[in-house]
Amino acid sequence: MPARKTKRPAAADTGTEVRAEELAAAESAAAATYSAFSEAAAQRGSRDAAQGAATLSMADDVAAGGAVAAALSTDEFRRGMELAGIAGQVQVAAELLGGVRQPTLAAFLASTSEQLRVLAVDAISRATEGAVVAHGAEHLAGQLAALGLTEVGDGRDEYATSAALGAASAEMAAAAVRSAAAGAAELAAATAMGGLAEALVNDSADRPAGARGAEQGAPGKAAAAATPRAPKPTTRAASKRGPRKPAKPAKPKK
Repeated sequence: MPARKTKRPAAADTGTEVRAEELAAAESAAAATYSAFSEAAAQRGSRDAAQGAATLSMADDVAAGGAVAAALSTDEFRRGMELAGIAGQVQVAAELLGGVRQPTLAAFLASTSEQLRVLAVDAISRATEGAVVAHGAEHLAGQLAALGLTEVGDGRDEYATSAALGAASAEMAAAAVRSAAAGAAELAAATAMGGLAEALVNDSADRPAGARGAEQGAPGKAAAAATPRAPKPTTRAASKRGPRKPAKPAKPKK
């Protein structure tokens, strides 16, 4: 009896597995990229928010300094105006004393009036400078506040971008897991189909040759029995025999 030949099981669909692995790897790489972008955006958002907060704090300090300068300027201006008024009054008194022949007292009051006038001018000058400083501080504080709000807004936008990228990264990671699972399922299905093909091949090889011949011959006999017989052809002599001649009429007797 000849040795039985067996066939190897059908190979699994490695192409499908490779495609699934490549897709899962690409999606994992995209998820990692999105995650890195998300972290970078979060860092930028944190930095912008911190800078914005610092700028707003600086704006508050500058505004406070401007308010102090404005208050001091107001006080200096009031003091200067008071000194100017006193200087004028003392000058008037010195002139009156000079008219009543009190030259020494008149000279003293005139000198005092001049000193008060100088102090008044100096105070008013400082008040003017303080007003300029206060106005500049107020303007600078406004600019710093606007810059701080812009930086805080940028930080908020970066945080939103980071959140969106994080969601995209999570989605790509989930897609990579789904692709890997789908590839594993397709590989398992291909392996199962290979096992089924192997079982069919082994079952066909285990059957005896006679049984297979009988199975193959039975349909042939059935077909022959079902085929109607063709009519037999006529013989050659019969085919060459011509039609019979008619019999001659009998002669009448005399």
